[in-house]
Amino acid sequence: MSVKKESTLLEDLNQALAGETLAAFRYLYLSKIANGISSLPLATMFQEIAREEWAHASAFMGRIVQLGGVPVSRPAEMEKRSFLSYSEPPRRGNDLKALVKDGLKLERASIEFFQKLALKTRDSDMITHKMAMDVLAHEAGDEQKLAALLD
Repeated sequence: MSVKKESTLLEDLNQALAGETLAAFRYLYLSKIANGISSLPLATMFQEIAREEWAHASAFMGRIVQLGGVPVSRPAEMEKRSFLSYSEPPRRGNDLKALVKDGLKLERASIEFFQKLALKTRDSDMITHKMAMDVLAHEAGDEQKLAALLD
């Protein structure tokens, strides 16, 4: 692997780490503010998705270290480097539809990013490629679950 490719790969992995960390925090936040008569199943779903996102972040952090890189560690840097710009989350927990739409926006951005990462690494880094494909499958599953709530 050339130095230029490795540097780009480490940048991509840090972008994935930043995005997944912010997504985990956001889902945890959504799980805590959700309120109302039908909120408990949604809050539980958000907590489960948050756990998955933390696991993804941990895996990307490990891969960065394995490749000799330095994982992004400052929250302000994570916001700058994420694959999705951070926007203010919904403030009203009783608008469950808005919470679901917020989650969908996250999932769709994640799917787009991990599709690109999987394509980029398909022939050059099988370990990262598999990681990207595994995360992509989780994100697509979460997107389907959330989309079904709006039907």
